Amino acid sequence: MGYPVHTPYIGILVNPRKKNINPIVRQLDAWLDSQKPRARFNICTYESEYISNDFRVLQESAARDILDKAELIITLGGDGTLLRTINKIQRFDIHFMGVNLGGLGFIADTPPEKLTDHIRHYLDGQYLIDERAQITCRVEDRDEKFRAFNDIVIDKAGFARVIQIETHVGDERLNNYVADGLIISTPTGSTGHSLSAGGPIVAPGSRVFVVNPICPHSLTNRPVIIPDDKQMRITVYTEADSFNILRDGTQQGTYPGGTSFILKRSEHNIKLVKMAHQRFFRTLSKKLHWGEDFRNKNRWTYSKKKK
Repeated sequence: MGYPVHTPYIGILVNPRKKNINPIVRQLDAWLDSQKPRARFNICTYESEYISNDFRVLQESAARDILDKAELIITLGGDGTLLRTINKIQRFDIHFMGVNLGGLGFIADTPPEKLTDHIRHYLDGQYLIDERAQITCRVEDRDEKFRAFNDIVIDKAGFARVIQIETHVGDERLNNYVADGLIISTPTGSTGHSLSAGGPIVAPGSRVFVVNPICPHSLTNRPVIIPDDKQMRITVYTEADSFNILRDGTQQGTYPGGTSFILKRSEHNIKLVKMAHQRFFRTLSKKLHWGEDFRNKNRWTYSKKKK
């Protein structure tokens, strides 16, 4: 007596605002029709006006169905699309593949022209899983808890004056920042908002968080790297009525001065699908154009042999 064959459920979530989304969806549908891989492919288009949905193989589904059932979720958009998807999940056994239709694409690093190749490698088991850390944040004196994949940002909410941010790591005082805000970033998020605010780039496997003040009132305040096995306590004071907390670029909530937060590493990692050739430093070098001479001149280097 034979055992039932497992049919993978692969879900596709798109950014409906991307005007260049239709060609890649059409190409994927045509590839599925010709190759007929042993998998179920469901797509949520969010009723995008840029997608013609007369599919041959792709089946339209609600986003919630894909989030609840898919073993692999492919996002078509950019880093923001992938971040928003990750923040919606309620289970952590999902694999993620981000296709970059946007700008830099540090996390969503599959080029559109490589999508079908990467799907084929995934179905053949020829892939790697890159596990990335998350931050969890609990609001003291409230029944509120949330997580972030990239970063949590304390923002003064448009108030003209600086705010005061008291920070402790474990049982030790870290700093009493007077600044426009504070970024607490995972290694993954170190290439996002924190990088724009002068923070360091941190390799994804590092067991650390980055604490980075935004426009601090003291020039001696600089980004600090802390171990992620320590709990962090943050209390925010403001002369305004409230301040904002953002997670992964979206507003989480508005809070009164004196509110405290407990941050620590999440028990659950996010599983990103990578091919053998996809490496963090290779992606950095390509996206940030490291080693390139923008002056368009022939430059000598020590690596060149003398004639």
